[in-house]
Amino acid sequence: MATMRRAHLVLALTVVSLLLGACAAAGRMTPAQSTRDRTVAAWRDAVQCMRDHGFAVPDPQFDDQGRPSFPSDVPRTPDEVLQACQDVLNRIPDESGGRGPTSADIAQQRQFASCMRDHGFPTWPDPDPDGRTERLPADIETQGKSPALLTAIGACQRYRPAPTNSGG
Repeated sequence: MATMRRAHLVLALTVVSLLLGACAAAGRMTPAQSTRDRTVAAWRDAVQCMRDHGFAVPDPQFDDQGRPSFPSDVPRTPDEVLQACQDVLNRIPDESGGRGPTSADIAQQRQFASCMRDHGFPTWPDPDPDGRTERLPADIETQGKSPALLTAIGACQRYRPAPTNSGG
């Protein structure tokens, strides 16, 4: 369930950028593999799982920490695909080292939410006390990657939390 929350936060903050994970990675990993290698393998398995469930996900690009990025035109991952791939998504290593978001991370998330409200999205939610944003309201989700939403995100980017947060 925490991964689902994390998926929704990532989707919200990247305006419906995708999550992806690991199908059979657990059996393939060796102790010598780096955290980055395990993370990349897990995300690749998740992409395959999503494809297997009918969602046409492009291959992500990975940074030096193994964090994925997807093209900006990727639509929101359907809930039924997230549910079908939940076991795979749960295998993605926790990027926070299990510590969760800091109070500074959560404050930054609140600044991002406030900025989004100031830029034309009055229903943009604040994170909960644990730094999670369950789901964007329907009026925002239906906008997809609209010019107004992309403009607001660009204006608020300076407040966007670093992707290493586990906040939701």
